[in-house]
Amino acid sequence: MDDTNLFKNICNLSNEEIAKKYPFLGEGISREVYSINKYYVIKVAKIDDGSYQNRIENHVYTHATPNLIKYLCHIVWFEPTRIIMRRAIPISSIIKNKYIDLKTIRPEKESYADIIKLAQNFMLDAEDIISTSSWGIYNNENVLIDYGCTSYLGDIFYTFRYNW
Repeated sequence: MDDTNLFKNICNLSNEEIAKKYPFLGEGISREVYSINKYYVIKVAKIDDGSYQNRIENHVYTHATPNLIKYLCHIVWFEPTRIIMRRAIPISSIIKNKYIDLKTIRPEKESYADIIKLAQNFMLDAEDIISTSSWGIYNNENVLIDYGCTSYLGDIFYTFRYNW
């Protein structure tokens, strides 16, 4: 089965079927994350806020400029209640601090400014961006694996603009 058919089939499953079929990796307030295999994870919305976060992540990923997208874990499939991403190793499994230092998270000299620009451009929640649990390692690079939470102003903007 090719990846497209795999993703379609998975996204047609109910939340309960996904929970039975795939290993549970973790959860936030509004989404659960499951391992599809060693290459992919699926984030499943538990409530409407989870769909909102999936939409935000997809919006950020599809609208980020090339110099900013390199900081994001790749999205390979999107539906409002489901988002499939490349599987990264959570940095929180290595670093036990609650927050990471954005100035040292990536080796590029411009990374700190780029990550701040990314957060500001998309009105992402600053505390989520510095949260260790929002970062993972993919292809030996530190990338954001959770970038679906917006600031208060972002919530207003996206809700008004897209009626989410």
